[in-house]
Amino acid sequence: MTHLVHLRRAVGWFLVALLATVVLMNLIGLLSPFWGHWRHPGDAAQSRALLDAAAPWAAGLSLLFVLPAWHLSHTLVSLVARGVVLTMGSLVVVADLLMLWAAHGIDDPIVARLVATLAAGYPFTAFVVFIWLVWRALRVAAQQQAAPGAL
Repeated sequence: MTHLVHLRRAVGWFLVALLATVVLMNLIGLLSPFWGHWRHPGDAAQSRALLDAAAPWAAGLSLLFVLPAWHLSHTLVSLVARGVVLTMGSLVVVADLLMLWAAHGIDDPIVARLVATLAAGYPFTAFVVFIWLVWRALRVAAQQQAAPGAL
């Protein structure tokens, strides 16, 4: 596949992964209080039940971030850079699993908050790196297309 095909597929799969995880969880978070009130009127704790039930699925859906990382890694020349991009895509899954662990598995609230903060910050960092790599790949592709015409 050509450089631009991998880039186009990376952006497409990234949008699918973003819709499947972030947008889905925000939509469930918006609907969760209504669901809790409808299913268990008078029990305010049940408004979070739908969000808690969907959290493991969102962590599983975060595996979709590996596909854009794989396609984006094919736009890079260096094997080390390819490995770093694939590792960053895989660490999005690890960050989501850490969020689940922090929410349910850590008894100390300070440690849980620290782990959750670090795990929540990683996907944003990966997003910034992804945007930078897409911009760089577009620049390289434009240079490659301009070079044959100059000869």
